[in-house]
Amino acid sequence: MSNSLKSKSMKGMAWTGASRLTTKVVQFLVGIVLARLLMPEDYGIIGMLAIFIAIAQTFIDSGFASALIQKKDRTETDYSTVFYFNFVISLFLYGLFYVSAPWIADFYSMPVLTDVIRVVTLALIINGLTIVQTAKLTIDLNFRLQAIASVMSVVLSGTIAIILAYKGWGVWALVFQGLFSAVVRAAILWTFSRWKPKRAFSYSSFQRLFSFGSKLLCSGMINTIYENLYTLVIGKTFSAAEVGFFNRGDHFAQLPTQTVQEMVVKVNYPILSSMQDDDAKLVTTYQKLLTAPVFLLYPLLVGLIVLAAPLVEFLIGAKWLPCVPILQIICVGCMFDPLTHINLNLLYVKGRSDLVLRLELIKKPIGFFILFVSIPFGILWMCAGRSLYSFIAFVFNCYYTKKMLDYGFYAQMRALFPIIVRSLLMGVAVFVITLYVTDVLAKLLIGILVGSLVYAILCYLMKDKTYMDIMQLVQKRLSR
Repeated sequence: MSNSLKSKSMKGMAWTGASRLTTKVVQFLVGIVLARLLMPEDYGIIGMLAIFIAIAQTFIDSGFASALIQKKDRTETDYSTVFYFNFVISLFLYGLFYVSAPWIADFYSMPVLTDVIRVVTLALIINGLTIVQTAKLTIDLNFRLQAIASVMSVVLSGTIAIILAYKGWGVWALVFQGLFSAVVRAAILWTFSRWKPKRAFSYSSFQRLFSFGSKLLCSGMINTIYENLYTLVIGKTFSAAEVGFFNRGDHFAQLPTQTVQEMVVKVNYPILSSMQDDDAKLVTTYQKLLTAPVFLLYPLLVGLIVLAAPLVEFLIGAKWLPCVPILQIICVGCMFDPLTHINLNLLYVKGRSDLVLRLELIKKPIGFFILFVSIPFGILWMCAGRSLYSFIAFVFNCYYTKKMLDYGFYAQMRALFPIIVRSLLMGVAVFVITLYVTDVLAKLLIGILVGSLVYAILCYLMKDKTYMDIMQLVQKRLSR
């Protein structure tokens, strides 16, 4: 990459990383307080609606945000066209949810869901008003404003939720947390983004963008249904409390994964799109992007697996311990999720949304088969099947990377192997040293300290390039 592009990439990842880290930490702390004030059933009620809200949000976007970022000759008419489409679709979907709320409540045999749905889905309209602003800020590599909007929305909505939960509002504390978060974020983006839609809607512009975005809509819809089908099936087959345990375990496992994934994929998509016609530069940049995110992610996930029980008990209480095995199993699958998205990112950059859809049509039937086969064996086997699918999806997504850049599954695994070995050795060391420590807090603190030291020593001994780059950067900062 050129120095200016590299600088923009580093600044973008720094702002996105700081935003995601701050946001996740605040969400994490708020979640700890709420988990102590609320019951698993309250989380289960919200979790039952996840699939419907996620599908609706996918429809509202319809792949237009990615289409705008990928398009080189985008115009103000393109932006306005997408804005009006998003807004109209969000209004339509809210009306649909308002009418169908009683039927969804009957499906789960939970009357309270009728009012919950009609309030929580108001966020769809608000989010629909910010899709173009977010896409434009991403194109301009302005991640600072997005970071501020995200952090402020999480802090303020989290405060409201804690107050409501303390006053005994139950599930409504979670409902208003999501709604208020959407309002704050939209207010900040509309106030400071300096973009407003023009009175223009172009059918030809819509057609051009939709030709790219429609494939992403279809593939995104398939993926969204699969990702949220677990909560729906668990909510229908098991109790609301078990949905809550699944959601908490999944939340803990996804916390580091989503932070790293959004930090790398979101920032580098517009940058890679700018070099889509230069394969040599694209290959060099792509190879660096593969190992960087997992350098810290893998030891974090292994540490979560080993220290899951004391972490859960210390943070949110013993009543949540049933989520521990769920968390541990999901962590295994989370090791492959960022790799899957990084490989798909190449197809987005190349404008091959048709190949993205083709991959989803091949992979997802396998995922659905694994899900429905595992249902009779219980939640843990369902989670194990989901982790197995994450690995299968990674293998399939490497196919086109091999064809386009000659950097397929085996080449990527060779690059990742040293990180995997170091992470596993670190996990063994933490497990052995904390095996006979009985105090929960002591076990947690000793495990974190030992894990950090062992991983750093292994990186030094193996002369890991990412580790050396970080150390050089730290030394330069200290010398200043």
